[in-house]
Amino acid sequence: MPCWRLQKRCSKENQMKFQLIIFLLLLNFNSFGQDYIEYQKIINRIDEDLLSKNYHSAIKRFDSLYSNFDFIYSRHCFKALQICSVLEDSINGGKWLEKSFLQGVPIWMVRTNNLTKQIFNYSTIQTTIQQYDSLHSIYDNSINHSLRNKIDSLYEIDQHYTKKVNNGFILFRETYHALRWYKNNQKQFKILNEIIDNYGYPGESLIGLPQSFEDSALTIEQFNFWGPSLMETKSYIMLIHYYSNPRADINNKLLKNVILGNLPPSHFAAINDFMAKWGNKKYGEFNYYNVWHEDPDNSHDSEIETRRSLIGLNSCEQQNRNMLVFRERRKNRTVNSEIMLE
Repeated sequence: MPCWRLQKRCSKENQMKFQLIIFLLLLNFNSFGQDYIEYQKIINRIDEDLLSKNYHSAIKRFDSLYSNFDFIYSRHCFKALQICSVLEDSINGGKWLEKSFLQGVPIWMVRTNNLTKQIFNYSTIQTTIQQYDSLHSIYDNSINHSLRNKIDSLYEIDQHYTKKVNNGFILFRETYHALRWYKNNQKQFKILNEIIDNYGYPGESLIGLPQSFEDSALTIEQFNFWGPSLMETKSYIMLIHYYSNPRADINNKLLKNVILGNLPPSHFAAINDFMAKWGNKKYGEFNYYNVWHEDPDNSHDSEIETRRSLIGLNSCEQQNRNMLVFRERRKNRTVNSEIMLE
């Protein structure tokens, strides 16, 4: 059989295998849990509503998330609040302000964003504002602090070695520092892998948002430049560093956590992009999602689109469009005056 035909058949077999894995996982989790792949697809449809200025449709979709999902990512609570501000909807605004506080969004961010700060003009939400401390306390009690402290500690070590590789004495970057970084990545991964087994993926739903977000003095400059990028990324960054070299995957574990809402689909996809770019055949065949690194072979585009859809991601075209919109907003310094996209 010609080599190209064999490759094509193997690719289809891998795609079918991946589809079966997701189907079985969904079958298992949907019997007692909530499907965060479907959650992400609703978020994608909200983006399409926003770009067509159909704000009423967008807030209705958010209502379905509010009713059907216990955990809603903080950035999506904030996004819903932005829509309410544009609509001057004080009723839904109060609901999403409360939900934002319960998911850890600090009040200074709501006051600073040019859209959400308008919510403070509504008399109907004054009680929610007064309850901020108690609502934030509920959020604080809902997260695993010992686990968050562990991840913070691991990340601090990761950044120490990463800075040495990037900024250390040039003659040592690719030798001494790179070797220490490589070994530390292995050590960190072993700990992370055990945490995933015992607790689940340590993302926002388990450990909350970065503690630095609560201090406006530390983060307001970043907030004004990048907008409300409310995400917990420490474990994600450590896994990306680990997969910057050939490694065996833990995709079955990570996929479970995508479905459970512990790991955003975009983070799962980017981790796999690193596997695909830097992986080795001895560990299996890794596939691109074109979130961080892109497949150099354009003939795989349709397979990539299918792969993205299976985990809830929008299309590559929509992803690139949203990225261009964000760059234009950042250039014009309007990131805090527009409703954020994925």
